[in-house]
Amino acid sequence: MIRAILFDLDETLIDRAETMRRFLIGQHKRFSALHAKDCGEYVDACIRYQDNGYADKYEAYKLACSDLGPYVLAEPLFEDFKERYGKEPVLFSNVSETLGILHKRYLLGLVSNGRTSGQTAKIESSGIAKFFSSICISESVGSKKPDLGIFIKCLDDLSVSPQESVFVGDNPEADIEPAKFLGMRAIWRRNEFFPEPKSCDGIYSKIDELPGLLKNVA
Repeated sequence: MIRAILFDLDETLIDRAETMRRFLIGQHKRFSALHAKDCGEYVDACIRYQDNGYADKYEAYKLACSDLGPYVLAEPLFEDFKERYGKEPVLFSNVSETLGILHKRYLLGLVSNGRTSGQTAKIESSGIAKFFSSICISESVGSKKPDLGIFIKCLDDLSVSPQESVFVGDNPEADIEPAKFLGMRAIWRRNEFFPEPKSCDGIYSKIDELPGLLKNVA
């Protein structure tokens, strides 16, 4: 019997790409040194080097600034990112409603790579923290997906076995494969960044499909 659902955060619940785009627009407004460049040009330059959120943010800023010109400095932009990013997250459609439905039937856990401050800001500002009985962020836990430790920590917090749990995520290598290795069921969120995983127990495109899909996960 399935007792718990564990979720990835970015690109599963949070629209990381849109959250970052809006943050960069705000950053362009805040920094006068950026005003000589078109806002769209600045946003594109920064996103170009972020590798869908997986690149080191400081290195990405340095590369973007080298494109934009010598008057743009990476250090203050990165410090602003550390202070402010995550406070205005963008959820995918129907996330809160779906979590509310699932929360009535299952224990919910969250397993996310990233900085504790930024990820916590997203979770709290988006209003979804209340649904989760365990929130495991890699910087705090000291284990980063696909390492199994962060999955095991969340399972232990919820007092459930892998066989009683389902993991939901967007990244086949970081989310689906380690969950399956542990003995969990795994459901993949279809997206443009990764190919379909070799093995999973379900696939959805919109999160409101998930409750129905879970009924068919043995």
